[in-house]
Amino acid sequence: MVKEPSVLGQLIQSYAGARKLNRGKQLHAHLISVGGVPSTFVANHLINMYAKCGDIHHAAALFDGMTQRNLVSWSAMISGFSQNGRALEALRTFSLMCAAGVRPTEFAFSSAIQASASFGSLAYGRQMHCSSVKLGFDDELFVGSNLADMYAGCGSLVEARLVFEEMPWKDEVSWTTMIDGYAKNGNLEDALGAFKEMVDAGRITIDQHALCSALNACAGLKAYRFGQSLHSSVVRLGLESETFIVNALTDMYAKAGDMDGASSVAKKVGSGWNVVSCSSLIDGYVEMNQLEEALRTYVDCRRQGTEPNEFTFSSMIKACADQAVLEQGTQFHAQVIKASFDMDPYVSSSLVDMYGKCGILKCSIQLFGEIQHASDAAWNSMVGALAHHGRGKEAVEAFHGMVARGCRPNHITFVNLLMACSHSGLVESGLEFFHSMHKTYGVEPGEEHYSCVIDMLARAGRLQEVKDFIGRMPFEPNAYGWCSLLGACRTHGDVELGEVAAEKLMKLEPGNTGIHVLLSTMYASMGHWEDVKAARKSMRDSRVKKLPGFSWVDVDNKAHVFGADDPSHPQIKEIHEKLEELSVKLSQAGYDGLFADGKTFKKPRRPYEKERLDAELKLVGEYGLRCKRELWRVQYALSRIRNAARDLLTLDEKNPRRIFEGEALLRRMNRYGLLEEGQNKLDYVLALTVENFLERRLQTLVFKSGMAKSIHHARVLIRQLGRQVVNIPSFMVRVDSAKHIDFSLTSPFGGGRPGRVKRRNQKAAAKKAAGGDGDEDDEE
Repeated sequence: MVKEPSVLGQLIQSYAGARKLNRGKQLHAHLISVGGVPSTFVANHLINMYAKCGDIHHAAALFDGMTQRNLVSWSAMISGFSQNGRALEALRTFSLMCAAGVRPTEFAFSSAIQASASFGSLAYGRQMHCSSVKLGFDDELFVGSNLADMYAGCGSLVEARLVFEEMPWKDEVSWTTMIDGYAKNGNLEDALGAFKEMVDAGRITIDQHALCSALNACAGLKAYRFGQSLHSSVVRLGLESETFIVNALTDMYAKAGDMDGASSVAKKVGSGWNVVSCSSLIDGYVEMNQLEEALRTYVDCRRQGTEPNEFTFSSMIKACADQAVLEQGTQFHAQVIKASFDMDPYVSSSLVDMYGKCGILKCSIQLFGEIQHASDAAWNSMVGALAHHGRGKEAVEAFHGMVARGCRPNHITFVNLLMACSHSGLVESGLEFFHSMHKTYGVEPGEEHYSCVIDMLARAGRLQEVKDFIGRMPFEPNAYGWCSLLGACRTHGDVELGEVAAEKLMKLEPGNTGIHVLLSTMYASMGHWEDVKAARKSMRDSRVKKLPGFSWVDVDNKAHVFGADDPSHPQIKEIHEKLEELSVKLSQAGYDGLFADGKTFKKPRRPYEKERLDAELKLVGEYGLRCKRELWRVQYALSRIRNAARDLLTLDEKNPRRIFEGEALLRRMNRYGLLEEGQNKLDYVLALTVENFLERRLQTLVFKSGMAKSIHHARVLIRQLGRQVVNIPSFMVRVDSAKHIDFSLTSPFGGGRPGRVKRRNQKAAAKKAAGGDGDEDDEE
C-alpha cells in the first residue's frame, strides 16, 4: 500500500466523489494498522470524505484526535457540519477556530454563513457579515451570494437586497439566490421581477436553477402567460427533459388549472413518471375537484413503478375528504400504513381531516391521539373536524390545547375555530377569538375570517351588529358573507337588509340562482307576494337558470350519477321502485320525520287503563298538549329511535354500518339537545324518555324562556304571532336554533301594532274619557 500523501489524497478524493464510504473506511483502517494517518494533509482528505459521504460522526472523531490542525482542517470540519445539517456544531467550530487564533478563509466564512442561514440565527449571521467586511471577504462573489442567501433565509429581504446590490459583479448563482429568496418568503412578484432584471442584464447564463425558481413563482401567482413564455425558453435551451424543470412546469400548469398542459409535460419525460410531477398532477386534479382523474393518475404512476411519497398520499386523502368517499379513503389509509407514512405530519393531518369530513369523528379523534408530536396542520385538522360535527366547545378546548403545547395558530386555525363557534352558537367566544387574532397571535384577519363572523352574528339573529360590523370592515364582504346575511334576513324577516345583501350578491355572482331563490323565499315568508313575483320575473329576465342537483352512488367500482327531474336513466323505473322501498325502510328504522309534526302515531293497545290515563293526563297538563294524540306521536317517534339503536347494538362494534349509522344517530340526538355532548354511546339512546322530547318542543322552550305566563299561554302565543318561520308548538328545536326564539318585530310583544283585545280596550277607554259609552266592539 502506497504511503505517498499526494497519492493517498487523490485516492481518498475519488472515494469522496463516488460516495464510496466503505472503501474510505477500509483505507482509514489500513492506515491506522500500519502506524496511523501519515500527515495532516491526508487527515484533511479523510475528514472531507467522511463529511461528503454523510458520516459526520467519524469526521468529528478524526478531527478531535488530530494533534496538528491547519486552516484546511478547520474549514473542512466547518463545511462538513454545515453540509450535514449540523448548523450549531458548524458555528461552534468556527468560534473555536477564531479563538485558536486561526484566520478564517473565505471558504470557511461561506460555510459558517450557510450554517447561520440553516440555524435561522439572524444575529449570528450579522456577526459573520461584519467579520467578512473586516477581513475583506465581502467582495468575494460566493461570500456575497451566501450572505444574501442567509439574510433571505432569515426573512430579512431588505438586507439581502442591499448585500446583493453592493456586490461588485453578479453571476447566475447570485441572481438565482435572490430570486429563490423572494419566492421562499412569499414575495412572488419580486421574484419574477428579479428574474426579468437578470434577463435584461445580459451576459448571464440562465440555468435550470433560475428557471425553476421563476417557474415556482409563476405557479404561486398563477401567472400562466409568463409561465408559458418560460416554457418556450426551456425548450429553446434544451432543458425540457431535466427532472427539476419538468416538475416545476407540471406544478405551474396544474396550479393555473391547465391540467392538459400539466399532463402533457409530465408524460413527455423519457424516463417516465417521477413522484414529484405525479404529486403535482394529482394535487392539480384535486384542486379542480376531478377525483376520477386524480385516481387514474395515481394508478398510472403505480403501474409504472413510481412509489408515492407523503405528498402524493396527502393529496389523495384530501381528495377523498373533499368528496366524502370513505371507502377509498380507508383504502389509502391502509396503503399509508403499509408504506410507513402514517406518522408523517402531512399524511396524519390529512387522515384526521378525511375521517372528520366523512362523518367518522371517532376515528379522527383516535388518529389524532396516536400522533406523538402533533403538528400545526394536525391541530388544524382536529379543530376543523370538531367544527364540522358541531362540537363547538370541544373545538375551543382543542384550540387551547394547541396553544398550550407551543403550536402557533395560523389563519386556517381561526377559520375552523370561528366556524365551530358559529355552528354552536358561541357568539361571544367567537368574537373574542376574532379580536385576539392580530393582537395576541399576530394573524391578520382575511376575507374568510370576516365572513365567518358575519355568519356567526347572522345565525344568532344579531342583524344590527352584522350591519355595524360590515361598516367597519376594511373591504367589502365576499359572496359567502353576503349569502349568510341574506339567509339570516330570510329567517328573521328583515326585508330591507336582505334586499341590500341580495343586490351585493348579484353583482358578485350574477349567475347564481340561489340568490333569486333566497330573495323570493324571504318575500314569501313575509307575505309580500308582489315582491315574490318581481323576484321571479327578474330571474327570468336575466336568463338565469337553476342548475339541477346531482347525486351519485358507487356500485361495483362504478359511479352512477342521478340528476333531479332527469327521466333519461335507462333504469329509471327500477330506481323509483327502490327509492320507495328505501323510504319505507327508513321510516321503519326511525330516520324519516322523527321530529316532524306529522299525523303518524300508534294508538296504545290498552288506551283506557287507569295508570296510563293518569300518566298521560299528567304529561298533557304539564306540557300544555292539545290532546293525547300529540303525546302518542312523541311516544311513537321515541320507539322508532330506540328500535334503531337496538338494531345497531346487535352488530359488532367495528361493523361499518354500526359505525356510520350509529354516529349519524348520536350526532342527530346531540344537535337536538336530547343527549349531552359527552353521551356518545347508543346505550344513552335507549335511556331516552318521553320527557326528554317534550322538553325540546318549541312550546316548552317559549314558556321556559319567560316569554309566556304559562305553558298554555306559550301555545297561544305561537299560534297567534303569525308570519313566523315556525309557528308549530310541537316543533322540535335544535340546540343551535334555540337562541333564535324571540317575538316578531311586527307582533304586539315585539313593539308592533297592539293586538285585537288591547286595541278594543284602548278604544273603549278613549271613548269613556271623551264621554262615550265605550261599548262598541272593535270591528277589526
